[in-house]
Amino acid sequence: MNQTSANWFSFKNTDGLVFAILGFLSVILMTGHNGIGISPDSIVYLSVARNVIHDGAMVDYIRQPLVDFPVFYPSFLSAAGFLFRADPLQAGVYLNGFLFASVIVATGYLIDTFNVKSQWYKWIVLFSIALSPSLLEIYSMLWSETLFILLILFFMIALHSYFKSRSIWKLMLCACIAGIACITRYAGITLIATGLMLILFDSSLKLNKKLFCLCLFGSLSTGFLLANLLHNAAVTGLMTGPREAGITSLQDNIGYYTQVIMDWLPVSNPYILISSLVMVLIFLSIVILFLRTIYLHMSSQTSPGTQRSYAAGDYIFTAYFIVYTVFIIGISTLSHFEQINNRLLSPLYIPFLISLTAWLPGCMARLEIKQRQLALVAVLFFAVLFQVNQFKNLKQQYHDYTTYGIPGYTDDTWQYSPLVAFLKTRHNVFDTGYSIYSNAHEAVYFNGGLQSASVPHRNDKKDIHDFFSENGFYLIWFNQITDHELISMAQIGKNASVIKRYMFKDGAIYFVTPHHTLKHHRII
Repeated sequence: MNQTSANWFSFKNTDGLVFAILGFLSVILMTGHNGIGISPDSIVYLSVARNVIHDGAMVDYIRQPLVDFPVFYPSFLSAAGFLFRADPLQAGVYLNGFLFASVIVATGYLIDTFNVKSQWYKWIVLFSIALSPSLLEIYSMLWSETLFILLILFFMIALHSYFKSRSIWKLMLCACIAGIACITRYAGITLIATGLMLILFDSSLKLNKKLFCLCLFGSLSTGFLLANLLHNAAVTGLMTGPREAGITSLQDNIGYYTQVIMDWLPVSNPYILISSLVMVLIFLSIVILFLRTIYLHMSSQTSPGTQRSYAAGDYIFTAYFIVYTVFIIGISTLSHFEQINNRLLSPLYIPFLISLTAWLPGCMARLEIKQRQLALVAVLFFAVLFQVNQFKNLKQQYHDYTTYGIPGYTDDTWQYSPLVAFLKTRHNVFDTGYSIYSNAHEAVYFNGGLQSASVPHRNDKKDIHDFFSENGFYLIWFNQITDHELISMAQIGKNASVIKRYMFKDGAIYFVTPHHTLKHHRII
């Protein structure tokens, strides 16, 4: 059997498919109560996909152009809706199950490209992925990370294939996958950075060809992102929507990063500073091992054996782990968005797991038989400990999801909300001559079937001025929403007359008349 056929067979390997089926079924079971989980971001993706399907417009639920997020994931959802002739919300469960299964198969393929191959190691890793609470949280939601993680693995497969042959066409394929990842999530630039770094350190390329490959890969991969950003700037004047400067320190972000990693592992330390220092040491150790591999590659003569070593999947996983870690901590420090959490670090779960353990089969292979047996017992002990921790978390996660629904706008709190039930049946109570605002305008669209605008953010002076410049408007207020980024009811009450029209145990509908009859009234 030739090498290409062997690789294709490896990609379809039976053990990878078995674990993929396990992962697919896990997603189906997790979403069995109320279906796929929906967050505010999910509603943006879903509404854009629906609008593309219905009228070909790339706009969200308030008919605004998509700018805060890249275009590919909503386009992917709309394509799935066309293909399956179903609303993306209903197709989401099976789509996510398929994506998660594909992630497991792709990871299995990459493990088969490691410098030292081990069947038991592959089974442990794939089993850990298939029943990972971290990843099942992601694949239970309608989030772009579900596609982004798979694109990362496709990029690694393409990069592995390129380093085996140094084919320009395969390099262009790598660039195209990285480009598509960038317009799936802006964090896709980490794939571009990883590709450029590995090409730069590739000592088998002569300088002229290396410069050509760097320019080709860099220009082609960034072209996708540049086109998306220029389109955004043309339609709204902003390339990535409104962004605020970071308000979280580097030390705090390292602490948040460490806490997520600790949640993945069977460890618990109440002293986050000590844990952060340990995490920094682990990261530096991985960086040192990566640099050592680069040094050995650059100091040796180019040969087929050297090229295969440089193309190994474990090496590519480690490179991406380093790049993404630096990126996510850095961007969280420079720019203000949600605190580092499992969702933001989910693309790192598989690279971290492999970067931390990929050296084990090689080290064990060099031991004497008795030492190898003892080492295998130790590895299995820690593997069982890791899985017990995962099962414990997974059991609680499954109980919560199947009892109350996945946290978000499809859980029981929203499904049985009196305010939502009123919105679904009483659209006629709103005079069309007045605007509607809400502290959860995405929920008004998703659960109430109405179009509304968001209450302004506390730091957006222009939006606050426009808000209080209206002659009157309806305000739908959900008590369960505690978004401190938005202006409060107390601030609204100081600047407007607020009349309660309908009262519910989980919220209320008000009619608000701002106090701008006073010419120079100051907005507090």
